[in-house]
Amino acid sequence: MDRWATVWAFVHVLSWATYMGGALVMEFVWRPAQQHLPPSQTAVACQWMGRRYRWVALAALLGAGSSGAARLVAAGQISLSPPVFGDQLALSNGYGRTILATTVLWAVMLGTVGLLSLVAHPALHVRMRSDMTDEERGAARSAVMKAIRRMDIVLRVDLVLAAVAALLGASLSFGGIL
Repeated sequence: MDRWATVWAFVHVLSWATYMGGALVMEFVWRPAQQHLPPSQTAVACQWMGRRYRWVALAALLGAGSSGAARLVAAGQISLSPPVFGDQLALSNGYGRTILATTVLWAVMLGTVGLLSLVAHPALHVRMRSDMTDEERGAARSAVMKAIRRMDIVLRVDLVLAAVAALLGASLSFGGIL
């Protein structure tokens, strides 16, 4: 194995481990911890966690995608000249189908990070003005709690996607699972 293949393999494993580890921490550490916080503290803590998590998740996914592509190029399975895809990446091959499914999952996870960053997370940034009525404050609190629940659902879906992607990736050593 040459030096670059080792570097790409390291980056690939580290990137997927970081992403999967982040998803596990969000579900099994952060979610239980936030249940014991008052709603106002939960919202602020979610804002800080979300700001950090999105960049770590994005970096991990970009690292996994770029290193995965580099590994396929190094293995001669992707070329810049026709035919672009090697024999192992044919959809008639289990390895090719597994690579395709993993790539689709990777793109969907990239989309969930975007959804969290651009939609779910900004909904937590509700400011309570001093001139708000009790009804307006109640509505604002309700909107924040709804945003937190939405975020929880997206994070759970993301964890399932990451687990399936990890299973598919592990199966590649044996020719793919699909």
